[in-house]
Amino acid sequence: MKRRPLFAAALLLLASATSVGCAQADDKAGNVETAPLGANEQATYEYTVPFGTGRSIDSGEIIEIMPQTLQVKVGESIRITNKDIRGYDIGPFYVDALQTLAMRFTHTGRLSGICAVNPDGEFVIEVTD
Repeated sequence: MKRRPLFAAALLLLASATSVGCAQADDKAGNVETAPLGANEQATYEYTVPFGTGRSIDSGEIIEIMPQTLQVKVGESIRITNKDIRGYDIGPFYVDALQTLAMRFTHTGRLSGICAVNPDGEFVIEVTD
């Protein structure tokens, strides 16, 4: 009985370590940090996942919404609007169905992760001064 709490704590620690998903920061380039972007603020880079994208993916269509690499400067921002009924991994982000993600890059570094809405399957963001 005494081992169960320790085992449960180990499982919780393992789950939290793996819940980061495919997004990762490249430590050599610095710690990328972001800040929320206001709803009324215009983003430097704006992308929209249209309604029906999931259906297009399921039918084998090649989707080219996001670039493979996006080079941004500190202070620039990104807004990704998902108008589809399916959520997507878009590099270091997950954008749920009918949601918008908007943020400003506040520190240099590199983020990357799988991307369901570009043909290369990966989205990399490189943030420089």
